[in-house]
Amino acid sequence: MRTKRISGELQQGLNRNEKWGILGQILVFALMLLGVILLMQRLRMAIDRKTQSYLTDVAMQNAYRIDERFHALQQNLEWVKEHLKHETEDRQPAFLLNAADLLGFDTLSIQPGEAKAGVYLCENQQIEVTIPMEDQRQLTGRMSQRRIQRMIQSQSFGGESLSCIADAQGKVIISPTSLAPFMKLDEIFVEKRDAKVIADIEQMQQRMLRGERGVIQFTARDQSEQVLSYIPIQNGKWVLLTLVPAAYMSREVDLYAFWNCVVLGLLLVFCALILLLSLYRGWKHRRRLNEIAFVDDLTKAPNHSGFQMLCRHRLETAGSLGQSILFINLKHFKLINESYRSETGDQVLKIFMECLLDSISEQEVAGRIEADHFALLVRGQDFEQLRVRMNQLQKAVQAKLTEQKIGFSLTFNAGFYAMESPSQDIQVMLGRAKTACWSAEKQDLLICQYDQKLIDALRYEHALSEAFPEALRSEQFMIVLQPKVDPQTERVAGAEALIRWKHPEKGMMPPTQFIPVFENNGLIVQLDTFVFEHVCRQLAAWQKAGKTQIPISVNLSRHHFKSLDFLSHLQTLAARYQVDPHLIELEITESIFFDEPSIERVKQIVHQIHQAGFTCSLDDFGSGYSSLGLLKEFEIDAIKLDRVFFPEVLDRRSRVVIEGIIALAKNLNLEIVAEGVEHADQAAFLREIGCDRIQGYYYSPPLAPDAFDSLREQMDQGCWKSS
Repeated sequence: MRTKRISGELQQGLNRNEKWGILGQILVFALMLLGVILLMQRLRMAIDRKTQSYLTDVAMQNAYRIDERFHALQQNLEWVKEHLKHETEDRQPAFLLNAADLLGFDTLSIQPGEAKAGVYLCENQQIEVTIPMEDQRQLTGRMSQRRIQRMIQSQSFGGESLSCIADAQGKVIISPTSLAPFMKLDEIFVEKRDAKVIADIEQMQQRMLRGERGVIQFTARDQSEQVLSYIPIQNGKWVLLTLVPAAYMSREVDLYAFWNCVVLGLLLVFCALILLLSLYRGWKHRRRLNEIAFVDDLTKAPNHSGFQMLCRHRLETAGSLGQSILFINLKHFKLINESYRSETGDQVLKIFMECLLDSISEQEVAGRIEADHFALLVRGQDFEQLRVRMNQLQKAVQAKLTEQKIGFSLTFNAGFYAMESPSQDIQVMLGRAKTACWSAEKQDLLICQYDQKLIDALRYEHALSEAFPEALRSEQFMIVLQPKVDPQTERVAGAEALIRWKHPEKGMMPPTQFIPVFENNGLIVQLDTFVFEHVCRQLAAWQKAGKTQIPISVNLSRHHFKSLDFLSHLQTLAARYQVDPHLIELEITESIFFDEPSIERVKQIVHQIHQAGFTCSLDDFGSGYSSLGLLKEFEIDAIKLDRVFFPEVLDRRSRVVIEGIIALAKNLNLEIVAEGVEHADQAAFLREIGCDRIQGYYYSPPLAPDAFDSLREQMDQGCWKSS
């Protein structure tokens, strides 16, 4: 019911300007009626003129209908094009076949090449309607000669009229159902035996070239009087020719006069039907265009444009006092399409939109902006009240999903902007709410406000991004190593390379202050490469000094995997420093498995890491909810237990979980590293259950390379003691 109300409101707003158009058409009809009455007074003297005028009017209606039909076909192709984006490649042929049958085409196809949108003539008097698509392709709908003949043929004049389409030079390009009269007309065009016919035809050809309409009356070779109208269509590219026997229009004048009243009544009814049909077709066509332009096809709620229009209408009538714009992004929505069917994903979007509409009042607006992004115009600007509303919405959505037996926990992030003036641009406010939403996602918050605090944070991120190139050139970044200790021998068996920033103004900055910023803007790729190169230098230095080599792990951001050749660059760096790639372990987090669109793509990446000679570990294991599934799917070498497994006091349940994961890892021949270990009882428990490596402040914090070498030497000599 709410969706129908919103759709009706959209339609009402769009139809306001159409009332004058309808009144204009009624006025035109009234004027036509008045003209017919005046012409009746001198019927015999003006019979030819009236015949030609009548033929022109009917032919123009037919021409308008044909132009409208061609335009509708192009709009239908736009509709097909938009729906193709939601269809998988293997479903596209069947979709095109069904769409062709539904929309009146003989065939619908996607062809290579660029083409302008338009209607074109092809062989055998067939028509192609074409619109461009992405990737230098075009969507083409083809109609057969017979279908086009039915479309252009007028049913007026008792079926005795014939219509065809010619080019501006008069050459017939779409023939009528009966060729005989037009074959004779072609002969007249060629022979030009009658001087008047010659003059009339030349004038007609000139007017056709100028895109003008008109009527010509002539005597055919069989001595029958014919009346021919020519109306430009397709913006003057083609001409609609309508041929009617003059005898049909001018039968016995006395008989025509006798039946004058009858004909006039029929004419009025006929014109009224034409008007009503025209109004109905125009209304239906506009309604469909409005749905395409302003209504989301899946949820039947306002789309991006419809949301903006309704918001503007609300602000014009009620103002912006105490109102806010919210932007909502569904988290990990792509997992639904990966784990379930696309139909399930569509169902989830519909459920979310239903809950969104149920949560708003009559004066509020909700819409689906695109994909898994939604927007709201709501009353209220209090952060806590909006947070409560978002919590209630999340509970309602989850309850609905449970009711529909969809076993997926759907969460979202929201950002809002408190309106200041009704004259503010909706798109600008929506963009600010979107910025707040992305900030909420980065901070793992339910909702975030676009305010001065957020602006300051964005400026801070911008300042760090601006300072990054100089910091990289002047080596303000420094590498520290945190040891990975074998708990059985209590010797350093490996290390993880971490980064610190010695800022000239802010001093020593921890990673939490700049890593998320660079992760967000993509600069993390350069920073990770910087760390990788320094690790190669360190391994080369150990090799040159004759020290025992130990593996060092390097963190890789998900942004690396957007480039197909990132591993070749790392291989080049390792070869430059003559470092054995097996000594470098690439740590990837669970986020890459959810950011990459294809599971197979991630499997290929892990396989390529091994082919390059590096080892691969899964960092922050257990921080996500699909970790065990990842162990089954991907051939990683090691896993790092996240610090969430190691609270200050290890209870029985925590011990059982940790012991089970380690046993599972050993059965899969995986090395297991426990990170974030800070207490002796934690280390003792891990040593007892056979954990391979321990990393944490219990043994050592991250150290500069020289200090790391000293600690390593102490532990090798058995001189290390826990503090």
